[in-house]
Amino acid sequence: MVDFSVPFWLIYYLHGIGTISLLFDAFSVYLVMFKSSQIDNFRFFLLNFQIACSVTDFHITFLMQPVPLYPLMGGYALGFLPIKFGVSLHSCLTAVVFLYIYQVASMIVCFVRKNQSIAGTLTSFAIPAPLIIFLVGFLAVYTFSVVGMYFCSGITENEKIKFVEENLPEYLSSFQSLPNFSIYQANALLFIMVITAVTGGLLAFSFFMAVLYNIFRMLSFMKVQMSDTTYKRHRAAVWSLIAQFATSIICFLPPISLVFVVFLKLPNPQVIVELLLVVACLHSPANVTVLMFTFPPYRKFVCVTIFRQKPTGLEPISAKSSVMVSHLAK
Repeated sequence: MVDFSVPFWLIYYLHGIGTISLLFDAFSVYLVMFKSSQIDNFRFFLLNFQIACSVTDFHITFLMQPVPLYPLMGGYALGFLPIKFGVSLHSCLTAVVFLYIYQVASMIVCFVRKNQSIAGTLTSFAIPAPLIIFLVGFLAVYTFSVVGMYFCSGITENEKIKFVEENLPEYLSSFQSLPNFSIYQANALLFIMVITAVTGGLLAFSFFMAVLYNIFRMLSFMKVQMSDTTYKRHRAAVWSLIAQFATSIICFLPPISLVFVVFLKLPNPQVIVELLLVVACLHSPANVTVLMFTFPPYRKFVCVTIFRQKPTGLEPISAKSSVMVSHLAK
């Protein structure tokens, strides 16, 4: 049975978490722009990622506001774009697919830039320029291929009405009363898109793991060449990036969990699906919190400025160490 009642609690939640997320995102942008003097131009790569998170939050919680229609593969939207401009849920979701992939790709590029920064003149640890160009090209082709196939997998308005008339005639009047709706059907293009997304995602993740391994191998090699304080700071910066990358699970866990909800036929499925959407919207607050408390310069600013406490684990840097930090952050 399809529940067409408007979940007002979900809409209120999207407004609330959207506002909170934008505040968190704005604060993260401030930290990256004005409290990153020691990380030089790496801040712009990190800023790119934070802006991508901000745009994603604003799009989902204000511009789209999706409402699922379980057990159908579809739903409708009550955000600004669908209501004011008649943008379909499918078009809004296509933008979400692009933004999610772009976020992950941006974080991978951050790791590559960090690898190059630490490597400095150590060419044996630096990633060759042709390989970097290939990676960027691969990420671009992968992103637009998946997004393009997803967009093409949608069905037209006439096909949607025909599908409802043939398969769900008892709900025809309910569907016609919705401001908009989108329905997906399992077809060859959708299957190819899933295979492409999974295969490309595994390749990108493999490259990410290779870069991460190289970074830790490089830090281990350079540990004897730098002060203990400098080593700990670089290691903390890398772990901060890893923690931020891990928060991306919040974005992808709900869609994966949805598969289990469908196949296991759990009770109260509509509520479960809506709760999965609730979890997905927690990404930015979680990501910014991790950024603030795992990256030493930002943790110091937050502790001193907001909590009026002396930050722990942030030893003073000697003049020699400061020079090394500046060199390695380039």
